[in-house]
Amino acid sequence: MKDRVEEIVLSELDPNFKISCLIRKSNRARRINLRIRSRETAVLTLPRWTSYREGLSFLSNQKKWLEQKIKTFPVTQKLSEYFIEGGQIWINKSPIFLSWSVNNNRKKVFSEVLEDALQLDLPTTDTIENYLFKFLRELARENLKSRLFTLAAKAELNCENVRIGNQRSRWGSCSARSTISLNWRLILLPYEIADYVIFHELAHLKHLNHSLQFWEYLEYICPNSRVYDKELLKAGKNVIRLGHID
Repeated sequence: MKDRVEEIVLSELDPNFKISCLIRKSNRARRINLRIRSRETAVLTLPRWTSYREGLSFLSNQKKWLEQKIKTFPVTQKLSEYFIEGGQIWINKSPIFLSWSVNNNRKKVFSEVLEDALQLDLPTTDTIENYLFKFLRELARENLKSRLFTLAAKAELNCENVRIGNQRSRWGSCSARSTISLNWRLILLPYEIADYVIFHELAHLKHLNHSLQFWEYLEYICPNSRVYDKELLKAGKNVIRLGHID
């Protein structure tokens, strides 16, 4: 079965209260899984042996659950709104502000660093949101990889496999093959908090779990890690919702 999209009306009283649900099959799925992607979209994953009809039946029975989840789901903020309201970028220990202008004659994005600010000159061939997303993700790719290698050397660890992703809910991960993945939005967090996330994933190279030994080792390579962990929950709550382009 190819991926299909179903529009589900969640309220009989309000036909406009609906959600688009992507229905897909997975060879790895062992059970039906339904997750919210945004206030407008959801993903229903079916094991390969589950029929489309069964999937629709399951989805129909989950309308109440979907309605409750959507009402409490965090609002996704545009990157442009975030920076207009004073959002900052942290590629070193001093934050910088981001601003931009649109130039009809420009074909590529031009950037200029001005003390505590970063100015972009954007073409008109795409949306401002897409340009900001692409620019920031590339900036994060360069910055976070360099920081990870520096912190790995400081902790006397070796990490060769690094990827910078666009995760929706996780700041980072470390696979059984020692590949560390980091969320590009880390450059939007205060510098020391993002460094903590990197140390956290590096610690998984030694302990691929969250055992007591893991937390003790993390504290060893990153003192005050428990404090940073709490600060991450507070500072990251809104940042993790930024710039999700469906």
